[in-house]
Parts: sequence; C-alpha cells; structure tokens
Amino acid sequence: MEWAIYKKNTGSFVIAVAIMTGVGIISYLSLLQYRENSQWVTHTREVLEKTKDVMSQIKDAETGQRGYLLTGKERYLEPYRTVTGEIAEKLQALRKLTIDNPNQQRRLDRLEPLIAKKLVLIEQTINARSKNLESALQIVQTDRGQQIMEDIRILTTAMENEENELLKQRSMKANASAHQTTLLTIFGSIIASVIVGFAATITNQELIKRKRMENSLQKARDQLEIEVNKRTAELRNTNEELQTEINERKKAESEILRLNVQLEQRVVERTAQLEATNKEMEAFSYSVSHDLRAPLRSIDGFSQALLEDYADKLDALGQNYLQRVRAATQRMAQLIDDLLNLSRLTRSEMRYEKVDLSALVEAIATELHKTQPERQVEFIITPGLVANGDAHLLRIVLENLLGNAWKFTGKHQKARIEFGLLQQNDTHVYFVRDDGTGFDMAYIDKLFGAFQRLHAMTEFEGTGIGLATVQRIVHRHGGRVWAESVVEQGATFYFTL
Repeated sequence: MEWAIYKKNTGSFVIAVAIMTGVGIISYLSLLQYRENSQWVTHTREVLEKTKDVMSQIKDAETGQRGYLLTGKERYLEPYRTVTGEIAEKLQALRKLTIDNPNQQRRLDRLEPLIAKKLVLIEQTINARSKNLESALQIVQTDRGQQIMEDIRILTTAMENEENELLKQRSMKANASAHQTTLLTIFGSIIASVIVGFAATITNQELIKRKRMENSLQKARDQLEIEVNKRTAELRNTNEELQTEINERKKAESEILRLNVQLEQRVVERTAQLEATNKEMEAFSYSVSHDLRAPLRSIDGFSQALLEDYADKLDALGQNYLQRVRAATQRMAQLIDDLLNLSRLTRSEMRYEKVDLSALVEAIATELHKTQPERQVEFIITPGLVANGDAHLLRIVLENLLGNAWKFTGKHQKARIEFGLLQQNDTHVYFVRDDGTGFDMAYIDKLFGAFQRLHAMTEFEGTGIGLATVQRIVHRHGGRVWAESVVEQGATFYFTL
C-alpha cells in the first residue's frame, strides 16, 4: 500500500515537475515573444524618429534659406549645409528600417525625389540671392517650393500615421505577451498543485491535448506555408509592376525634358521675332505719322491763310467750308496722334510697382474740375485702393474712364461719379460708375473697338480711341475690362489687373 502510495506520489510529483517545467518553457517562450514585440516597438519608434528628423531638417533648411534671403548673411546657411548631407543618411536609414513594409518603401520612392527637388530649389534661390534679391524672390513667388513642401508633408504624415498604427498594434502585442506570461505562470502553478492528486488523469488529458495541438500546429504550418507562397507571388508581381511604372516614368521625364528644351528655344526665337517686329512697327508708325501730318499741316495752313488773307473775298458759305476743312484736318491729326499712342502702349516696357489708384483718381478728379469749374459733379472715391502695375499706364486707364464719365454726364445739372472695389471670389474688381447718358447694351460688342463710337459727334466729341486704349492696357496687365449700362441711367465700367 505504501509502495503504491509512494509510487502514486512519485508519479504525481514527476507530473507536477513536468507541468511546472512545461509552464516555465511556455513562459520563457512568451518572454521571448514579449522581447521580440518590444524590439518591434522600439523599431517603430526609431522609424518615427527618423521620419520626424527628416521633416525637421527640411524645415531647418528652409529656415536657413529664409534667413539668407532676408539678410544675405552666410551664417544663416549653416543649418542648410549641415542637413544636406544628413538627410541622405537618414533616408537611407529609413529605407533599411522599413525594408519589411512595402507601403513605406513606395512612399520613400516618392519622397526621395521630392526632397531632392526641394533641396535643388533651395540651392537655386541661394545662388540667385547671391546675385540679387529680385531673382531669388522670382523663384520663391512661383510657389513651387511651397507645393513640393506640401507634398513632402503629406508623404511624411502618411508614413508617421502608418508607423503610429503599427506602434499601437505592436505595443498591444507586447502588453498582451507580458500579460500572457504572467497569467501562464500563475495558471501553471495552480495547475501543478491541483494535478498532484490527479496525475494520471491529467497526464492522459495532456497527451490527448498535445496530440490535438500537434495536429492543429501542423494545419497552421500548412496554412502558413500556403499564405507565405501566396504573399511571395503577390510581392513579386507588385515589384514587376513597380519596375514597369518606374521605367515608364523615366521615359516620360526624358520626353518632358526634351520638349522643355524645344519650348525654350522657340520662346527665344519668338521673342527675337517680336522684338524685330516691334522695331519695324515703330519705324512704320513714325513714317506714317510724318507722311500723313505733312499734307494735313499744308491743308490746315493754306485754309487758315485763305481765311485770314481773303476773308473779304469769301462769302459766309465759303468761310464755313474752309472752317470745316480746318476742323476735319485737325480731327485727322488728332486721330493719327491717338493711333500712334495706342501703338506705343502695346510696345512700351512694363514697369510694375505698387500704385495708389485712389490717389490717382483724386488727382484726375481735381484736373477735371479745373477744366469746367462751373459743373456740379460729386466724386465718391473709395480710399486706400492699391494695385500692382505700371503707374503711367494705369493713370491712362483712369484718365480715359473718368474722362468718359465726366463727358457723358455733361448734360446733367448735377452728376455723380464713383470709383470703388468689388470682391468676386478671390479677384479684386475695380469700377468707375456714373449717372450720365449711358448706352444701349445691344452695341456692347463695339464698345472697346478702335474708332468705334456709340454717340454722334454732334452729341459728344471724341475720337473713339479711349476705350480701346483702356482695353489694351488692362490686357497687358493680365486682366479684363467690361461694362454695364442703362440708357439715361448711367454706365459702370469694371476692370481687373
């Protein structure tokens, strides 16, 4: 009986020890799993840190660029020169750290050329700044750097988001592994204590369970092998597609480069042609002006001589004819002057600056009042309206628009002329409004044509060239001009720059 008890106790002890040993092994494996998960957590944190470092260094490079553009001092370029070499190292480190992540690898494939473009653009602005500030500002104002930086920020944010998600998952796995290890240890100890009295039954149950686990493990291994083979095939196909896309992109980039070279050459040739044409037009205009003015001066001069020297021999009708001849020749001379001025406006060099439009309108209004001080005309001028353009040309625009408003309100005892600004979406729209004669909108298509008139000369004088001049100047500023009117209720002219 004692032998049987001893044998049973020994068996129970052996089983308990075996179970404790098994629990210890499982705990050890769980600990290894926890360590592996912890390493993955550390790995993910390192990827996040490298990604943030890359973004931070690009911002440092931009900061150095801004400091140099603003001051021209070389010491502001120290951050830029420091990070140019380090960024490449960090990108290489990111490439190695994310070698197991195809999504991140694809993002790096897009991120690396963007960063290279950004650094090249910064280098271009620095080189341009070393010559003069305006050249550098022209590069900055293209907004290419801002767009590239936005693309870089989108990619790095996507990388950080994915790594944060991986960090969350891996942290949960690490915590689960630690929790599992603790539970296994406690659970094993309890089982070992209980199994001492039920060694035989537990041993049998363990054998059965082990067999089932082996079968399940074998099934899992088979399934895993199938899944690995499937993923390997998918990855191989993805790599082939990616390589094809890269090759096509390189071909497209080469073609774009070739077309850009051709376009630049065409621009140079066309510019030379336009310059030659402008010179020919200027010579032609001068020749036409000289050839036309000479006979007109002769006609006007001889007509005046007839009126002065032979007035006693001419009746009233003859004198009237000569006066009409003189008026016609003077009008023809004015038309020639206006035509030449219109031609010069299309060829003169643009000089952009900040122009106070409100101040120009104030000055022109004062000049108009001096021409007819007896008129009661109220000018309503919105103060502080400033635009970027050629001050001389913009004054011509306002002189024509305000001059028309002054002229076409001339039949009213009291008149009102307004200059202001409207906001249409993101566009500044300037306007000149009057409450004068107005015009029929049925003839709007003729309004801005050269020498087009909507009123008879007997009603309102003029050559019909003013609004054509306005349109050409506005177009040279990259804007547009249009009008609205109701007969006898006034007209409003709008323009953008």
